[in-house]
Amino acid sequence: MGVPVINSGAMTVDEFYRYADARPEHRKLELIRGKPALDAAAASLLHQRIVGNIYFAMRNRVDPASWEVLTDYGVRVSENNRPEPDVSVVPRLRCGSPAAQRDSGDTVVAFEVLSPSTEKLDLTTKREAYTSLPSLTHYVVIAQDAVGVIVFARDNRFRRHRLTSLEDVVELRSVGVSLSLAEIYQDTGV
Repeated sequence: MGVPVINSGAMTVDEFYRYADARPEHRKLELIRGKPALDAAAASLLHQRIVGNIYFAMRNRVDPASWEVLTDYGVRVSENNRPEPDVSVVPRLRCGSPAAQRDSGDTVVAFEVLSPSTEKLDLTTKREAYTSLPSLTHYVVIAQDAVGVIVFARDNRFRRHRLTSLEDVVELRSVGVSLSLAEIYQDTGV
């Protein structure tokens, strides 16, 4: 029989998919630094409304021949990192392509709406992961309890740029879209 081998090292993305597929519940699960990370809390109505506002505004503005706007689609940062932004923009995918089924390594824009349970992760670990992607031009973090957006842009060396007025605009030149904070927070009461 022998002594069983227990792999205590970092989980790869392929191992993560086998692990995720074996789970009975369908909750948001990400791979961060080789460890599965479960988003323990369900998204609030406010969170979902902001995500919907971003998704529909982006979907209606990007060139559909060039770009795809997706929700909860994995970003393959490395063999041990596969976070899942709330909304992402990637080059147009072919749905039949096996490589495009579960994640993309060429995400251009990633949006995360902050939640109390994920705020620290979104502002530190995920920011480091996303901004390490050669394809990423913008990482946009949105507060849900007040008007506040932080934009990390490649052309600004991913330095923090804070927007706090509904009149402010997030400029996403790489995909040809300008998105006002008024649109992001539409119908939220914030």
